[in-house]
Amino acid sequence: MILPRYWDRLTATLHAVDLHRSPEEAWRFLVYQGFTEDSAEGLRFFEDVVRQSREMDHPTGSSPVGFIATELMQERLVEPRHPRDPDGRSSNRAFRLWKRRALPA
Repeated sequence: MILPRYWDRLTATLHAVDLHRSPEEAWRFLVYQGFTEDSAEGLRFFEDVVRQSREMDHPTGSSPVGFIATELMQERLVEPRHPRDPDGRSSNRAFRLWKRRALPA
């Protein structure tokens, strides 16, 4: 597992969202953040990877977020390099703003 002070933006974004409660919402936020193009195939792949991650025992030192990020990069749905986001500060802020935008007025 990568320590939070070494997170990149993709890792921090995946930590900010609730992957298990709503993978579709997590996918929409990844699209909003500009990590990937919105497609039905991409969403299906993402939901399958989240489901796989939920069902598997991750080796020591690994995490569900790391597994998901690696799978997205291997499938070439996201770029392999991202800017740093120590402790997920900017990703958490962006997620809170995005959630607020989605609430009814």
